[in-house]
Amino acid sequence: MLVNLLLLWLTFHIVVFLLPFTTDTPLDKYLEPYLIYIPVSYFCGIAFRKYHSYRRRSLKDVLLSITKSDALALVLSSIIILFFPDYNLSFYALLSFVGVLFVIEIITAFIYFSFRYAVNIERFEKRKEVQTKESALKENQLLDEQTSERIKKLIKEKAGNATLFNLEKKTQLTYSNTLVVNTSTIFNIQNLTDNRFSTIINLMPTNQIRGINDFFVAVHDKLPYLGAYVGCFRSKSRYKKDFLARYPFGINYILYTINYLGKRVLPKWSFTREIYFWSTNGKKRILTKAEVFGRLYACGFEIKDEFHADGLIYFIAEKKNEPIRYEVVNYGPILKLNRIGKKGKTFKVYKFRTMHPYSEFLQPYIYEKNNLQEGGKFNHDIRVTSVGKFMRKYWLDELPMLLNLLKGDMKIVGIRPLSKHYFSLYSEELQQKRTNVKPGLLPPFYADMPKTLDEIQASEMKYLIECEKKGSFFTDIKYLWLISVNIVFKKARSK
Repeated sequence: MLVNLLLLWLTFHIVVFLLPFTTDTPLDKYLEPYLIYIPVSYFCGIAFRKYHSYRRRSLKDVLLSITKSDALALVLSSIIILFFPDYNLSFYALLSFVGVLFVIEIITAFIYFSFRYAVNIERFEKRKEVQTKESALKENQLLDEQTSERIKKLIKEKAGNATLFNLEKKTQLTYSNTLVVNTSTIFNIQNLTDNRFSTIINLMPTNQIRGINDFFVAVHDKLPYLGAYVGCFRSKSRYKKDFLARYPFGINYILYTINYLGKRVLPKWSFTREIYFWSTNGKKRILTKAEVFGRLYACGFEIKDEFHADGLIYFIAEKKNEPIRYEVVNYGPILKLNRIGKKGKTFKVYKFRTMHPYSEFLQPYIYEKNNLQEGGKFNHDIRVTSVGKFMRKYWLDELPMLLNLLKGDMKIVGIRPLSKHYFSLYSEELQQKRTNVKPGLLPPFYADMPKTLDEIQASEMKYLIECEKKGSFFTDIKYLWLISVNIVFKKARSK
């Protein structure tokens, strides 16, 4: 209720000072009606449980309470305006006030629930490699010519010549332990005998599969250890290119935006997901390479090879780890990331999402494939979205880390909080020194602007040694000045 009072006060000043009114003294004129509106607002809020704790409520329930409460307050206040015409109150002003208040309350609720439902990465890091089991595979034999030709004909009809050429080159296509299917139905996979095939090739694009993770796990369970799943998908970039080419310039981008919201955004929101799946049955989703590969890693596979053919991206994934066998709610705007803090303790860092869903599973894949670029970030990181690149450039993705500052996990200036994987790349001496201090929002990186991992380590070592000799307070003041100069005058930016 105290928070709501602050929101009411904020809304009043926004409306009075930002919106055009006919009177020259809107503050004096509308102060009294504003004070009358406060008890009306609280009465409606109590009636519709707007002030009940959010901790045991869902986002949908909270949004419904806010909507009902503000709607009733608008109706009651409108009645007051009609019954007291002598005050010459403006319905336009009331509507503006209630509208702005509603937007601010909705944003506040979304912020709260974004932190509450922030994607927790910790549980994803403790999976074990699949143990080798006795294989039920039969002797792998070359199929007879008639059967081989029938399989090749099927692939040509369903996928194309380029696909057939690559599958013949990269898999044991015409052998008895390889199964070729064209299905989006999980039952067709679950009905197979365990360990009967060492390779399963699915010509159906992943975009057409409704329960993608469940389907991948079903394939995983049917394969032996190190068995291969070959699948395909139409990438977001290819989909966009083909879509824009079908319509005149200008109109094509408008239509693509609408289509993108329907096929990419709606499936991600919990309150629109069921509507989307009911209307489309989960078909023709827009998927990024990072999301598909991330899902495969989450489901116990590792990418061994990939190729482009007939407008699709094909992957060869090897069964290596235990899959996550529960739903991974992975679309929230805020992430909770495990980071190494003071005394080597792990704590949660909050950041806005700048990567495609399931990207957190792909860090080993990206590192092995692309290594590091200047500044210590990954080269050609397919996980980062276009909006994410902009947010990273201006540190907008790090705004939620202010909560870590308030909680005392971090300070303003200090070493960058690192993941376990990135922390393992540092020297043992630097690892030890890093655990003696709190990490910070502004790292010494922006004071020295190093380019390689070795230079980054040297920069942090210099900062930590100076903290030991001169104390953290004076060292942080010095680095805050150096960082500010680089950001303001030398345009230092994140990547």
